[in-house]
Amino acid sequence: MLKINLLPRSGPRVQSTSNAASWLLVGVFGSLAVLLGVLLLFHSSKQKDVEDLQTQNTQLQASIDAIKSRVSDHQKILDELAEIGRREEAITRLQDARTGPTEMLLEISDVLSQPFHISADPAEMELRRQRDRASLPNNAWDNHRLSILSFTEENRSVKISGEARTPDDVGELMRRLQLSLYFRDVRLDRTEAALQPNSKISIQRFSIVAKVRY
Repeated sequence: MLKINLLPRSGPRVQSTSNAASWLLVGVFGSLAVLLGVLLLFHSSKQKDVEDLQTQNTQLQASIDAIKSRVSDHQKILDELAEIGRREEAITRLQDARTGPTEMLLEISDVLSQPFHISADPAEMELRRQRDRASLPNNAWDNHRLSILSFTEENRSVKISGEARTPDDVGELMRRLQLSLYFRDVRLDRTEAALQPNSKISIQRFSIVAKVRY
C-alpha cells in the first residue's frame, strides 16, 4: 500500500529561518557600528573645530588685553610728560622773571647805542633794505638827542617816557624798538611839544608803550 505523508517537514525549514535571523542581526549590528563610527568621526571633527575656536578666542583676548595695557601705559606716559612740561614751564617762568628784566634793560642800552647793536632779525633787516630803506635805523643818528626819563614794566607791558629834540628823534627810537626781538606791538602813546625850563630849547615829550618778550 502506498502511503503519502501530508504533514509539513519542519526540521530544515526551522534551521533556514534561524540562519536568516542571525544574518539580519549581524547586518543590523554592522550598520550600527558603521553609524557609530561615522558619528564618532563627525564628533571628533567638530570637537577639533571647537578647540580651534577656543584657541583663537584665547589668543584674541590676549591681544585685546595687551592693547588695553599699552593704551593704559600710553595715557600714563602722556600724563607724566604733561606734568614734566608744566614743571619745566614753571622753572622757565621763574628764570625769565629773574633774568628777563636785566636782559631787557641791556637791550634798551643797545637800542640807544651808537652805532646800535639791537637783536634784530637778519631776514627782516634785509627785507627792509630791499623794500623801504627809510624804515631802517639811522647809524648816523646822534643818541644824545634823546633821553629816557622813565621806564616801567608790569606784566610784560612796558612804558617808556622821555624827551627828544624833534619828532624824528622819537621816530628813530620807535624804529629801533620795532626791530628788536625783545619788543612787540610797539606804538606811540603820546607826544607833545614843550620847552626845556632852563634853556628854553624846543623839545618833544613822548611816551611809548610795547609788550616785552622774555
